[in-house]
Amino acid sequence: MTKNRWSCGNLLWGLLFLPLLAMASPVVISNSADAHLAHAQAIRRVNAKIIPLLNRGAYREALPLLQQAAQDKEDVWAAATLGHLYQAGLGVKADPTQAFRWYQQAAEAGDRFDQRQVANAYLNGWGVQRNSQRAAFWFRQGMMVPQVVNADYWLSKTYVEGKIIPRNPAKAAWYQGRNLARLRQLYAEHVGAAAYDLGIAYLHGSGVAIEPAQAEAYFREALAWHYPAATAALKALEERHS
Repeated sequence: MTKNRWSCGNLLWGLLFLPLLAMASPVVISNSADAHLAHAQAIRRVNAKIIPLLNRGAYREALPLLQQAAQDKEDVWAAATLGHLYQAGLGVKADPTQAFRWYQQAAEAGDRFDQRQVANAYLNGWGVQRNSQRAAFWFRQGMMVPQVVNADYWLSKTYVEGKIIPRNPAKAAWYQGRNLARLRQLYAEHVGAAAYDLGIAYLHGSGVAIEPAQAEAYFREALAWHYPAATAALKALEERHS
């Protein structure tokens, strides 16, 4: 008998932090900040009714409510929770295919935990046909920009400001250049976090000329590549132009 290699630890982690996940804002660009906030609040109200059922183990009762909530593609928490339940067979027969379906919906909405779940599924053939290229894609989406990139950015900033170490424009420029080179390499691999950081660079002129239009283009690509932080950046640009 083949052992189910889906991680039950992930299930416990997910259920333990359900209230926190329920507070997550939806990934959406709205022309109206009020409409965006109202939608997020509506999602939280729906999920708040489901959490007590899960906390007392009433999974079968919670299942149809979760399925209804997950019809809203912006309700990442509901989709991720359905993935957990189908993975572990809580309140429903264990079904790797259904687990993958819901994890993928949450991953496409930008949830990093579920992006890694989808990557593992493609890598191991859990509920989906093995596909190493898709696994690599989702692993890249589920990781942050490597720490060496962040270190280069902060070193360049420190040398520019001269508050912690003596100001050194030459070293600042060198670290900025290396930071941008690494980001462009990751950007070529469609890493959403790299597109976002390039957008920030063009927005504030970090090692490049200030170009809001170029920054916006990078932010939109970051969002398309499942990096939800780009939502706030795009909204800020929209408000600046209005």
